[in-house]
Amino acid sequence: MPFNKTILATVLLSIFSLSGCNSGGNDSTTDSVVSTKTITVIDGTLENAQICVDLNDNNQCDKSDEILPQLTDKAGKVEVSVDDAKHSLIAQIIAGQTKDSDEITPVTHSYSMITDANQSVITPFTTLAKVDPQALSEIEEILGLTKQELLGDLSTLPAACILARSITPVMTNDIVNVAHYKDTMTKIVSFILDAQNDDPTLSQLTNKRIIVSNGKAEAQPLIKNITDLLVGKTWFIASANSDENKDTDVGLLKFQDANHLYFTDSDGTESVIYTIDKDNNFVSTDSNNNIDTQKLVYVSSDLIISAMKAPDGTCDLFFWSTKNLKPKQSLPVTASQFVGKTWYMLDNSNNDTKELTVFGLTFNPNNSLTIIEQSESSEGFNTGSWSIKNNELTTKITDDNTTYVNTNIVLAQTSDFIVIKGIETSDNSNDPRISFNVLFSDNVRPMSILKQLGSIQGDTSSSGEVTTHVNVANHKEIAELSIDKSPFNVENPDAHSLTMAIKNGQVTYYNSMFNDDGTYYVMGYNPNQAGNDFYAYGPLKVTVIGGRIKDKNLDFTHAPIFHAVAKD
Repeated sequence: MPFNKTILATVLLSIFSLSGCNSGGNDSTTDSVVSTKTITVIDGTLENAQICVDLNDNNQCDKSDEILPQLTDKAGKVEVSVDDAKHSLIAQIIAGQTKDSDEITPVTHSYSMITDANQSVITPFTTLAKVDPQALSEIEEILGLTKQELLGDLSTLPAACILARSITPVMTNDIVNVAHYKDTMTKIVSFILDAQNDDPTLSQLTNKRIIVSNGKAEAQPLIKNITDLLVGKTWFIASANSDENKDTDVGLLKFQDANHLYFTDSDGTESVIYTIDKDNNFVSTDSNNNIDTQKLVYVSSDLIISAMKAPDGTCDLFFWSTKNLKPKQSLPVTASQFVGKTWYMLDNSNNDTKELTVFGLTFNPNNSLTIIEQSESSEGFNTGSWSIKNNELTTKITDDNTTYVNTNIVLAQTSDFIVIKGIETSDNSNDPRISFNVLFSDNVRPMSILKQLGSIQGDTSSSGEVTTHVNVANHKEIAELSIDKSPFNVENPDAHSLTMAIKNGQVTYYNSMFNDDGTYYVMGYNPNQAGNDFYAYGPLKVTVIGGRIKDKNLDFTHAPIFHAVAKD
């Protein structure tokens, strides 16, 4: 029969009243005993990684396998049933979602790692043990570590930690692919060994990753702390939206200390108070009680991309660079940087919608330009031309019978990205538009950024629909959630309570469901309980930002289980 929330409210009220005074009445707390196993996913610790049970034991996650609804927690841990642990487990590290403790922002490329049945950790080394045991044996010998050490917790093994974080950049969702990078791994191991000979503690590599560039291994700093990235540094900042650049110029941010910065633009210089939310990568400035908050969605030592939610719910994108964004002349621009290559860019230059998209621009040898919109299709179309003259990259693009000419100069460049400033004209407007953008050498990073922007806007689709994973763990009877800003109200739901039905291990809701951001409480229960026995689970404490539950996984594994018997 339909679940009666009024009855449940009465029952729960009596439950919490009794349990609060620790009386020995007729209520009881019941824990169902079902065996589980804790699995830890390690590169650094990996939060919000997805676990796939490799039921057919073919070292890949396919349709015949089981994807678990629960994601890894902040410690990289997840509870799985003992039955699931009897199979190989695959950890899917998802770009834009999974957070690596070695980095500030979510990972920028997706990859998978695997561990054998009945193991407790999933790491690059457990992956090698499955797909290339010979390579693992060679690493054991060179680093002087045992197989047991490499297949366990790496936290007390500096060389293994550094090697693990240095291997993952070459890993993909094709798990066996890592076996093709023996030469790269050999160079990384040799670099670590040389450093260890100079300093057995490897302290100089504690916050670094070893990369192989142009055939040579080198140490690359990790960026783990926003404060270290900003304090004492000067950044140039500009909007990606050309409409914004009509009213604002390139700004200069000089971070004096952990709370104060100087902001300079065409109107002058002012002292501004700022704060950092390290958990969510927010930087907020307070200028004359006017608070602006930007989320850092891409971070490197010389480039930051941030997003700020606009009043209409869309995102304004900003580029921060350590290089001058107001140079008198361009850096050198050559055809070899572009011919035959595809560069990828985020674009919200449309002043009507500001809708963000990712485009791939292929610079063909015949000087034609092929454009692919990554979020819609992999099919490209020739729509214009490109040329280089006097250190300027010029593109001509025809869209809806209008030709747009962009004349671009290069402001900063690495092997991974190029920062450009463009002036756009069109044959139906006499008003030039200034824009700034970043061209990436692959589509992984801009697509990762695009995914993060969904959480800022509070939805993952144009309809405002949001999905959050729910791990009911052993409490399989949980089918619905009640959510409220008051712990008392959520423990005593009524007909006006916000509820969400669980389907396929997740809840789907609209961001308009929440009137306010802040702390909320969640209870799990079965809305169709029969008889006089009633159960409820929780409450869980969650944070809502922009109409979206920040927690990507609501985990009821350790939620209290309350049992009451209704009395006449």
